[in-house]
Amino acid sequence: MKNWNLNDLYSGFDDRFLSDLTKLEVLVDQYMLHVRTKPSDDISYIEGYLKIQEEITTLGRTLSSYPSLVMSTDVTNQEAMKHMANITKIFRKPTAEDVMFSRYLTTVDLTALSNKSPLIKQYKFGLELEQKEAKHLLTEKEEILYAKMRELASGSWGRLQGLTTANLPVLFRGKEITLSEVRNLAYDNDQSIRKDAYEAELKAYLAIEDQVSLALSNIKREVVLMNELRGYESPIQKTLDQSKMTKETLDAMISAMMDFRPHFEKYLKAKAKYLGYLGGLPFYEMFAPVGKLEKTYTYEEAQEVVKKGFYSYSKRLGDFATKAFDNEWVDVYPKKGKRGGAFCSNQPQLKQSRIMTNFTGSLSDVLTLAHELGHGYHGEVISSNQPLHWSYPMPLAETASIFCETVVNNHLLSSLTNPQERLSVLENSLQGDTQVIIDILSRFIFETHLFENSQGPVSKHQMKDMMIEAQKEAYLNGLDHTLLHPYMWLNKGHYYSAGLNFYNFPYAFGLLFGKGLYAQYLKNPSTFLKSYDDLLSLTTKTSVEEVAKSMGIDVTKKEFWLESLSEVKKDIDEVCSLFLIKS
Repeated sequence: MKNWNLNDLYSGFDDRFLSDLTKLEVLVDQYMLHVRTKPSDDISYIEGYLKIQEEITTLGRTLSSYPSLVMSTDVTNQEAMKHMANITKIFRKPTAEDVMFSRYLTTVDLTALSNKSPLIKQYKFGLELEQKEAKHLLTEKEEILYAKMRELASGSWGRLQGLTTANLPVLFRGKEITLSEVRNLAYDNDQSIRKDAYEAELKAYLAIEDQVSLALSNIKREVVLMNELRGYESPIQKTLDQSKMTKETLDAMISAMMDFRPHFEKYLKAKAKYLGYLGGLPFYEMFAPVGKLEKTYTYEEAQEVVKKGFYSYSKRLGDFATKAFDNEWVDVYPKKGKRGGAFCSNQPQLKQSRIMTNFTGSLSDVLTLAHELGHGYHGEVISSNQPLHWSYPMPLAETASIFCETVVNNHLLSSLTNPQERLSVLENSLQGDTQVIIDILSRFIFETHLFENSQGPVSKHQMKDMMIEAQKEAYLNGLDHTLLHPYMWLNKGHYYSAGLNFYNFPYAFGLLFGKGLYAQYLKNPSTFLKSYDDLLSLTTKTSVEEVAKSMGIDVTKKEFWLESLSEVKKDIDEVCSLFLIKS
């Protein structure tokens, strides 16, 4: 079955796990005592805080990751749920102390202190962000109350979406299959299967649309309420602060994406014509394979494709993929009770990662594997950082993954001369680009409108209407307006976290930033390699804008995003030309 091996974390919820759980509780208690003890001097107080936070981060990541990973492949695992709830409770325990320390930081001069303390200097950027966020804190009692209630409110609504979608039975041609399996049929070579799968998927959602729409509505209403209480101008302001990114950068990128919609419209209409449709492309045909590369890959073949592509870039990247495969870091195939989609969970405290996919053998699945291993490589680089520099903001999270996916895709293209084979690989890549630029744009538009209407309940009918209108605005006439997907809000888990809103534009940022970096790589491969790893290391330590500046890129200017999009336009133009070549 190719299940991942989690033994380097824990072999189960055994004595070692329970012993570490006790250690975590002790560390959290020590942290609470430290914060509540009147500081003798600012430097020793802040250094003490940082040192104990490093310990909590190191142990806490291992402890919280294990039940989370177990649940991702078995969403009904009661023991994992119980321990995850307990760990959440432990981390929630020092809410009052977190507020106290954040407020304390507003009383000190971090620049002056960092000049006297190497440890404070090392973490100065993060401490300054905490200073800034302190103005949005509620009282200690209110923060404690919200931390407890959030687990019962948005936390529970989010788990409801995960459980209902993971366990949703879909009746496809007389056989019951999972939601992940039916969605993967969008890549099938048979047009009738793609159409029937789309219809079966939409029909299956009727059984859960009431409860999931209620979950989403209540999560967003909670976010609106809490943001008002905290004094944020809007949900996007909080997300940008969390993303270490300015609105100037976001506006520049979104504006460039809007400008490029006609190019994607051209591509989708050309694909529709190639497949025999008049006008726009039906939604269920967006992932239809084209050309003559109709190969289905075994997992072993997919590993070889990825490794060859990675080694063509650098030995370090290739060795990383080999290590991940040899040590069984990947959970490969779809199964009942397993979450849909794919993700990578970095474990820098172990200098490892774990990757979940739902591999069915398509070329897209191969590139997804490369994408998630890119996240893992990012984790490999940052594992050399200090513990409080192990987390990067959402927009930069996709940098390495998109880059690695591009490396593998271009390596495949380099060996193809037959126009129909080249069309197959190039158009498959363009499918992904369309999702990350145009479909992400539709999700951004949808979530913006959802928040604008979340002062009160938002019904399933409103959500479906908003999603359809968002798809029309983003895709223009590239898709058939009578065959869109009104439930794209239901199956995307990113919408269902009160703490992570607008978890859509970071993917577009990652794609376009990665494309821009890849263009730099092609210009000067030898000097790029080290600079790129240095950039990945920097992603956890400073703002998005400063990370980009380290490579001479100004992401606040629309020109950079237009240049990156022009790289995608080259693929659009070639694919549209190849559509005209008869097999």
